[in-house]
Amino acid sequence: MKFQRENGAQLWNSNHYCSEETMSIITDIMDFWLPDFKYGTEDCAKKYSNASNYIEILHRNLKTHYDWLEQNDFSQNTIIRHLVMPNHVDCCTIPILEWIAENIPEAMVNVMQQYHPSHQVNRATFPEINRRLTSDEFMRARKHATKLGILWEPVS
Repeated sequence: MKFQRENGAQLWNSNHYCSEETMSIITDIMDFWLPDFKYGTEDCAKKYSNASNYIEILHRNLKTHYDWLEQNDFSQNTIIRHLVMPNHVDCCTIPILEWIAENIPEAMVNVMQQYHPSHQVNRATFPEINRRLTSDEFMRARKHATKLGILWEPVS
């Protein structure tokens, strides 16, 4: 079958680092959204993913989706995935959680601890993230999400 013939639920599983045109095409097509929000600073996004204007693009796209839901009286259907990285709770996790709480407070957040170093992460290239997340780092992330009133527990 070349084209969908029945009305099935559509899921957008994405890093959400995409153009405005992409967002305008998919916004009213998708039923469920699983965007990643990985970095809280431009420096981290550039260093680890070579992603320019990451914060601006993620904020724009998440807000575009959220505003569309509000304007069209849809219930929230978004789970933002945030992978907590070692040595990045202060620079990435906390700013991300604070932005979500302030700008898209009804979104659920999956605060993830599954980070493990692989591929190009080694002692020579990125020694600061060449380890697993500590339980203290993960607990700080969870406590901050709870303090901000973010809905994270049912999806983590």
